[in-house]
Amino acid sequence: MGEVIDPPGLVSSRKGAQKAARAIHRFVTNHRILWIPAGWVSRLVASAPETSPIRSVLGPLRDGLRGAMAAEDVVTVLSALESGRVPFYLAGGWGVDALLGRQSRSHDDLDIVIDDYEQDLPRAVGALKLLGYELVASYERRAWMPKNTVLEDDTGRRVDLDSLNWQILAREFGPPTTDAADRASFEHRVFSEGTVAGKRVPCLSADVQLLYHTLFDLNVPHQHDVTLLREELGASVPDGPRPEE
Repeated sequence: MGEVIDPPGLVSSRKGAQKAARAIHRFVTNHRILWIPAGWVSRLVASAPETSPIRSVLGPLRDGLRGAMAAEDVVTVLSALESGRVPFYLAGGWGVDALLGRQSRSHDDLDIVIDDYEQDLPRAVGALKLLGYELVASYERRAWMPKNTVLEDDTGRRVDLDSLNWQILAREFGPPTTDAADRASFEHRVFSEGTVAGKRVPCLSADVQLLYHTLFDLNVPHQHDVTLLREELGASVPDGPRPEE
């Protein structure tokens, strides 16, 4: 795989977080405060209320310490889920790059949709714990992905396990019926396959990933992903108002 070149805006935003992290690191070192691992920082920030000063003080440190999620790490995580018999779909930045068949930017996390979240989440968490990932936080906050479980290892690599609101998908792409042709059309628009480091992996389709990106404010990495979804993968979303978050 060739060198991955990040968009300029993403480079500058990451450098800002890293600069803040280094400044906090110098403060900690100069004042002889006991240093703490990346995973502990992330768990502390994730468990703090949105208005807590912990988020404003330690948030940049967490971002600067977050480890890169390389292609080999993705394959390791997905293979562990397969071994644990957990059906899933790749989403997020790596989901876009999997559909492209190449890595277009660096990634600091991995987004995975669990097909049957309620039933399979315990097995998914157990499979990742064998790789050294520990539970950081669990959320119930978004209509599109109503439930989210975050795990990280001691190097700061992060995995997000998400549920999907299948009612939104049915409303946007046509509810599957008992008719075999209708169901095949629905599944073709919602699900796809991609490639990460030569491994074929199940993904949410480009259309679904683009739809998801219409439901929140886009940062620089997200803008990069949307450009790829539209211009290289030919994604489109149904006309009409977007679902409420």
